[in-house]
Amino acid sequence: MTEKVAARSTSSSSLILFDITQRYVYYTLSNLSEGISKDDAKGKHIPVNKTTNDIKESAKNYIKNLPAVASHYCRKDSTKLYLPTELKNIKNVYRIYKEDRTNKGMDVVSEKLFRNIFNTEFNIGFHVPKKDKCTKCLRLEGQNPEECVELESHLEEKDASKKRLEFHREIGKDNSSILCTSFDIQKVLTTPHGNSMLLFYARKFAVFNLCFYESITRKGFCFIWNESEAKRGANEVATILNKYIQDVDERKTIRNLILYSDSCPGQNKNKIVLAAVHNALLQAKNLESIQLNYLLPGHTEMTVDSIHSTIEQAVRNTIIWAPSQWATVAQLARKEPNDDFLNYEDISDKYFKDNLSGKISKIRIATFKKSSPNILKIK
Repeated sequence: MTEKVAARSTSSSSLILFDITQRYVYYTLSNLSEGISKDDAKGKHIPVNKTTNDIKESAKNYIKNLPAVASHYCRKDSTKLYLPTELKNIKNVYRIYKEDRTNKGMDVVSEKLFRNIFNTEFNIGFHVPKKDKCTKCLRLEGQNPEECVELESHLEEKDASKKRLEFHREIGKDNSSILCTSFDIQKVLTTPHGNSMLLFYARKFAVFNLCFYESITRKGFCFIWNESEAKRGANEVATILNKYIQDVDERKTIRNLILYSDSCPGQNKNKIVLAAVHNALLQAKNLESIQLNYLLPGHTEMTVDSIHSTIEQAVRNTIIWAPSQWATVAQLARKEPNDDFLNYEDISDKYFKDNLSGKISKIRIATFKKSSPNILKIK
């Protein structure tokens, strides 16, 4: 008995020396393979809750196929794409994604992982109601106008521009020969449009709408076309402006037309539009002058925005299946045929021969008078 006890004591001391427990030795001996212990399996097994690469790729492909379109206001300087308003937010998109994949018997990623993929691997945002933000105001936020010359000058220009617009809106009440009109292109009208799940997976077709609103007559005009007919650049805006000016000229009582728009260089504020307006004035029989007023970027609230809002409200609970339905919603008599859009670049080269880079962007007001066909007055 004394010898056996001593032997056990020696064995126990050895195990403690090498920091090996009795349970470890028992497990190793019980799982021998041909007299050799098994290899360490740490890090070699896949956790049950780990998302496979195939499921992740499926989620990425789903996001790639979302009906995202380019921004209307900053597409020149940004590659970011935007989803329609009916998709609301990432949480709602994930809900639709999960429902679709579950119905097809497919596995899905978690909402946290879906959100991470959406935010880090894609440059996609959501359309929200238009609310222009002035970059200069944001940059100088918190400054005291009395101490910051730049901010004081900017605020003075903003107030002056706003007062000028208000004055021109009222001037026609006392003088019927003057007409003040604001115009702007509405955000892209995707078709089909609606909250139905069936429409979510349909390929979206872009429809464009250039609206005019007359402050005195309170009349609105919508010119609608789609991506198969033309783009939405300077030539399209110039063509429609020419048509609107012709319509105003045919009323015979209007002598002076005052136009207001934002300062988008790709659509309104460029030599193509300036040349087109001047050319339209020269062809007019009754108009004597046309004045283009460009509002400050970030401060472009105009009455024409009410037309956009009315159309968006009208289709909130309505499904639009075809591009032609947008014309019905906007109460437009007919669509413009695709061969109506003209190329005004040759005309603009005729009037503007020098390099105007950085010069047109500084214009706030451009006035054309028929009595001075070779002069463009600017402020």
